[in-house]
Amino acid sequence: MSPRMAIYMVRRIARNRLAPRFAQAYRNRLAGIQASLPKLRATPEEISPGLVAMAEFYAAEYRDMIDGAAEGRIVLQGRGVDFGSPDAIDWNRELPEEGDHQMWRIKLAHMGFLSPMITEGDVRHQAAIAAVVRSAQASTDPATPGAFNAYWFPYAASHRILSLASGLLVARAKGGLPADADEALTDLLHENAAFVLDNIEHELGNNHVERNLAALCLYFSYAGNVPKTVADRLELDISRLVRATILGDGCQIERSPMYQGLSVVSLGVMAEAPFLSQGLRDFLTETHAKAQNAFAALCHPDGEVALFNDAWHHEVPRWNGPRALDGRILFEQGGYGRLAEGGDVCILDAGALGPRWNPGHGHADFLSLELSLGGARLLVDPGTSRYNTGAERARERSARAHNGPIWLDHEPVDFLGCFKVGRLAQAQLLPASVLPENCIGGFFDTGPGRLVRAVQHLPGQGYLVLDLWLDAVQPGQVTWLIPALWEVTLDASDGCLSLRLQGAAPVSARIEVLTPLNAQITPIPAVHAHHYGHVEPAHAIILQPRRAGCEQLTLATWIGHSSAPGDVAARIVELREAMSFALSHAQ
Repeated sequence: MSPRMAIYMVRRIARNRLAPRFAQAYRNRLAGIQASLPKLRATPEEISPGLVAMAEFYAAEYRDMIDGAAEGRIVLQGRGVDFGSPDAIDWNRELPEEGDHQMWRIKLAHMGFLSPMITEGDVRHQAAIAAVVRSAQASTDPATPGAFNAYWFPYAASHRILSLASGLLVARAKGGLPADADEALTDLLHENAAFVLDNIEHELGNNHVERNLAALCLYFSYAGNVPKTVADRLELDISRLVRATILGDGCQIERSPMYQGLSVVSLGVMAEAPFLSQGLRDFLTETHAKAQNAFAALCHPDGEVALFNDAWHHEVPRWNGPRALDGRILFEQGGYGRLAEGGDVCILDAGALGPRWNPGHGHADFLSLELSLGGARLLVDPGTSRYNTGAERARERSARAHNGPIWLDHEPVDFLGCFKVGRLAQAQLLPASVLPENCIGGFFDTGPGRLVRAVQHLPGQGYLVLDLWLDAVQPGQVTWLIPALWEVTLDASDGCLSLRLQGAAPVSARIEVLTPLNAQITPIPAVHAHHYGHVEPAHAIILQPRRAGCEQLTLATWIGHSSAPGDVAARIVELREAMSFALSHAQ
């Protein structure tokens, strides 16, 4: 934690303790800030593309629940609560199974479910908007104990501004809302802008501050007479944040494809803020383009993100922009490699756990990969089903749960609680300049020794994955995780796996282990998570390479549309030589 973060952490702790003790003084503080800030203009002169994209983002996420929300039935992440009416929502509702991180309550506080009601709703939906907003204002208070971990969590307040302001301004451009709904939303946004401005989460940094600043940019882009002190402060904070958290190749420093998507949205809003200097806006526009390229490369043919580190589907928009280019793409600063052609995509994670000052969203997925064949996901990450402290959160973040090569009984990272990390680690990409153009790879120095993985793509055929355990002092292992939607059949004659995915366009695949194992391949039941709060069945293929009397363990796996090519043995030798040469040139 930097000195600046430490100062803000002390401030946060003091706020949490003093606000309930001096409740009226804290309310007066927020009221004074609010009085100094302008409200949203009655009619926006121009609706920016970034604003429209933001409104569409929130409306899309919550569109399926538009009718239920109007009656007080709220369904978030597949879990529903019927509050009986829109003015009876309990904003402090806890779900016992979510323990010490109440994600459902946080998502409720985002109030994103109002977005489709604002932009697409009929008279019935519009009538419910004011009831929901007035209920939140009447039944929540930032000066009560625990408020900053619930409705008044600054991250949640930022999402409220983003979802409701974008919806309101788009609705106004279409002809407007009833006066009571418009007034209620305007008052709520005015109040929340003051709160976020006073509670930017510099103690956490990363995506939290990004969301705070994006919300304030959106608000003040459509408010009249932006105070100069506010504009100057946002200019400084945005410049500092983006230069610290968006790497030169466009990757977001927390290395989560999901948060990469949120960064794309935030940067798009920031780049259009008219009160920022032209120099900063030009920089933001350039960074936004790089972030979009990285996001496209971290998505599969289905348009959804890879699930490295903390990530799940339907939290960010599906990528519908230009598809990432075929061939090899490397993000040397972000630590990702991609090999693709058409519906065949392999993405390798060979980077850091996360930023040293706050790596809380990192997993020990060093040298893990995700792979799609024929447009269908075949090898998957275990995903993230929860944030709350417990055995399952720890398992999902562990090296053993992922498909990178590991040393048995060795975990390279200490995970503590929801987001704390006690020991860091980092993988690195192998230098692309000394690898064949159809290869990507990485290495990871961990306690027992060095782990190395390289992937070679044979377009139209499949992928050869070669794993090495150097200076091997204990057994190694790789676990391939395959969604249970795939039918997996073990061929007793050659010990290979045949896979088939039924559907309108069936997909077939084959997995062959080309080096000796300690035991025969046997798929076992497992789980993976591609939505928060839910797990899906999967097949786990556990592979332990056999020691051949030397200090190096080797595992070669073919994953393709059909059998491995006839020259695969020669390819393994060539790939091993390329890996050794690349390691000699690695820093």
